[in-house]
Amino acid sequence: MKLLRNAVIVLAAAFVLASCSSMASGAVSGALGAVTGGAASGGPVAGAAGAVVEFQSGEVLASTSTRSEMDASFRVAKVIQPATVATKNQAEVVFIEGGSKSWVNYVVNSRKATKADMVVGATMFYLSGWQNHDQISADAYRKDNWSLGTITSVQDLYKNYVEISGNSFKIDYLRVPTDPIQ
Repeated sequence: MKLLRNAVIVLAAAFVLASCSSMASGAVSGALGAVTGGAASGGPVAGAAGAVVEFQSGEVLASTSTRSEMDASFRVAKVIQPATVATKNQAEVVFIEGGSKSWVNYVVNSRKATKADMVVGATMFYLSGWQNHDQISADAYRKDNWSLGTITSVQDLYKNYVEISGNSFKIDYLRVPTDPIQ
C-alpha cells in the first residue's frame, strides 16, 4: 500500500514538473517575441489558422501586362530564365498559382513591409481585393493578384493600417518593391 502511495506521489510530482517546464518554455518564448517585436519587426506573419504568410525563397512578383508597372497586375512566380537583350528584355517565369510558364514584361523583387516603410508617397505592393482584412491565408498571400499603389494616408498606422489609393490595408500584408519601379 505504501509502495502504491509513493508511486502516485512520484508520478504526480513528475506531471507537475513537466507542466511547469512547458509553462516556463511558453513564457520564455512569449517574452522573446515581445522583446524582438515578433511579426511586427518584419518577420513572418501568421495568417488565418496560424499559417505563415511569406514568399518562399526565390519568389518574385511578375506581370505579363504591357501597361505601366503601376497599372499592372502581378502574381507570385519563380524566374526560369532572366530577362536579357536576346529575350527582348522579357523573363520566363513559372507562376505559383497554377504552375503555368509565361514570358513576362516585369519581374520585381520585394520584401515584407515594416512600420518604418509607412510614409505618405511610398510605393507598396498590396493584395488586390484584400482591403480591411485582418487575416490572410498563406495560400491567398502567395496565389492572389498583387498591385502597386502609393500610400495616401498613415493616420491609422497606430492600428497597423495605412491607406493606399483610398483603401485601407493592414501593413502586415504589404510588400516593398526592392527593384526600381518605372
